[in-house]
Amino acid sequence: MQPQIPGTKKAELSSEGFAGDRAYYISQLCGWGLYGVLQYLLSPAPRGPQAVLLAVIWCGAGLLGTHILRTYANRKRWHAIPQLLIPFAIATLVIPTAMNAARTAVGVLLLHQSFPQERPWIAVAHFVQACLVISVWCAVFLSAKEARRRRLAEMEALRLALVAQVSQFHALRSQLNPHFLFNCLNSLRELIDEDRDRAKQVVSLLSELLRYTLRAGRIETVSLSEELQAVKDYLSLEKVRFEERLRVSFDIDPESLETKLPPMLLQTLAENGVKHGVARLSAGGDLAIVTHVVEGNLRVEVTNTGTLSAATEGSSAVGLDNARERLRLIYGEGASLTLTIPEHGKVRAAVVIPARSNGMGSS
Repeated sequence: MQPQIPGTKKAELSSEGFAGDRAYYISQLCGWGLYGVLQYLLSPAPRGPQAVLLAVIWCGAGLLGTHILRTYANRKRWHAIPQLLIPFAIATLVIPTAMNAARTAVGVLLLHQSFPQERPWIAVAHFVQACLVISVWCAVFLSAKEARRRRLAEMEALRLALVAQVSQFHALRSQLNPHFLFNCLNSLRELIDEDRDRAKQVVSLLSELLRYTLRAGRIETVSLSEELQAVKDYLSLEKVRFEERLRVSFDIDPESLETKLPPMLLQTLAENGVKHGVARLSAGGDLAIVTHVVEGNLRVEVTNTGTLSAATEGSSAVGLDNARERLRLIYGEGASLTLTIPEHGKVRAAVVIPARSNGMGSS
C-alpha cells in the first residue's frame, strides 16, 4: 500500500461541497451583500423600502446566477481555465440579462414603475454595470480555481515524492541483510564437529543478529547502544572465521549511547571495514569503533587496516552507497558519511548525524 499525505484526497473531494467549501459561500454572501449596500447607497432613486427591494432583487439574481454557473461547472468537472472561458463568457451576458429582467419585473409588477422602454438608457446602464460585475466575479472565480488546482497539484507532487522516497528507503533497507551469512554457516558446520560449545555460542549470536536484522526492517532509527550490541555480535561471528587476524577495539562515549541512528548503519560500516580491509590482508588487521558527541552532533568513526580500493574510493560499494542514501532520506543534507585516510595503511569511515534528530543540543 502506498503512503499518502493525510487529507490530500479528502480535501480534493470535499473542496467543491458545501462543508468543504465554506469560504466560497462566505465570499458569495459578503461580496453580493456589499454590492447590494453600494447599490442602495449610490442609487440616484429616493431611498426607502422600494430601493431596498430593488437592490435585494438585483443582487439576489446575480448571486443565484453565479451560483448556478459555479454548480454547473463543477458538475461538468470543468477544472481547467480553457474549459471555463466560453461558458463564462456566455454567462457575462446571460446573468446580467436575468438580473435586469428580475429587476424590471419587480419594478413594473410590484412597484408600478414605468417600463424601461420609456427610459432605455437606464436599462442599458444597468446591463453594462451588471456585465462588469459578473466579469469581475468570473475573473476572481477563475483565479481561485487555478490557485486551488496548482495547490492540489503541488500536494499531489509532494505525495508522489514521499511515496517514491519511502519505497526507495524500504528497497535500500531490504538489501542490508548480512553478507557474511553463508561464511558464518560454513564456519558453524566445522565447529559442530570440533567444538560443540562454541558452535552453540555461534548459533546464539547468529540468532540474535538475525532477530535484530528483522526488527531493523520495521523501524527507522535505533539507539546507538542497541546498534553496538548487534555490531559486537557480528564481529564475534567474524572472529570465528578470522580468529587472531581480526583485532577489534571500542572507544564509546557514554553520552552517545542513547542517541539515535538508522539500524544496521554501524554494522554496514563494520562489515565494509572487514570485507574491504582486514579480509584482504594475509596478516589481518585492526578495526576500531569510536563514538562521541561533538557540539550536540553524533559522530561515529570506524577505522580499519587497509587501503581505499577502487570500489570504496569510487563510492560504488553497495553497502556504502545504501548507507549514504539512507542518511539522505532520513536527515536530508544534515548528515554525512565520508571516507578518509587518517594515516598510511588505514581507512576511516566517519558518520555525522545532526543534533536535531537526537533531541540534543541547547534547549
